[in-house]
Amino acid sequence: MGLRSKLGIEYKGMFLFALFYFIAGVVNFIIMGIYGLDLSHVALVAVLSLITSFGLYRLQKWSLWFVVGLFFIATTYGAFTLNAFLGSYTANPNFGGLFAILAWIIYLILIWIATIYVAAKRKNLK
Repeated sequence: MGLRSKLGIEYKGMFLFALFYFIAGVVNFIIMGIYGLDLSHVALVAVLSLITSFGLYRLQKWSLWFVVGLFFIATTYGAFTLNAFLGSYTANPNFGGLFAILAWIIYLILIWIATIYVAAKRKNLK
């Protein structure tokens, strides 16, 4: 019995994006822990990402609505954060700033790809 059947993975793509949303949620909680608990917008993205991850893993039809909602919320959140890091990086270039910029660009690209994929494969949701 393979790992795929033990985990109950029917569709590899949905599982990968469920994993992406799970990691994004955990990372956003870590960001909250580092920068302070008063970042309610980060908490919103983190909680919605974890709920979306669970829904995609279970192939629930309602998770499509969370993916679409997170598309708008996370794109706005990511774009503003990326803008802040770009402004900071141009004032003081360093490796950490470059890494943060690349991480936010990858996050934004994956949010767009996840939304397109889940919307295209929505018939797989139960």
